[in-house]
Amino acid sequence: MTAGGTGPEWTGVVSRRLRCCVCGGSTEGSEDYVLIELTAQVSGARQWLGAHAEHLNSVLAKGFSVEVHQM
Repeated sequence: MTAGGTGPEWTGVVSRRLRCCVCGGSTEGSEDYVLIELTAQVSGARQWLGAHAEHLNSVLAKGFSVEVHQM
């Protein structure tokens, strides 16, 4: 997330944070950043999406929600 040891480091499975797939905005420094992995069972293909949890919640179907917990 930040360089130089001044805050938490990004250690996700992709090399850097991705832009929000809902709003298209930067997720740098966002505390509600989520990383989503989509897979295709037939081909084994993988796609990664980043999002602000609040934005993702605004487009999910009723009954689905995302919560962010600091670890």
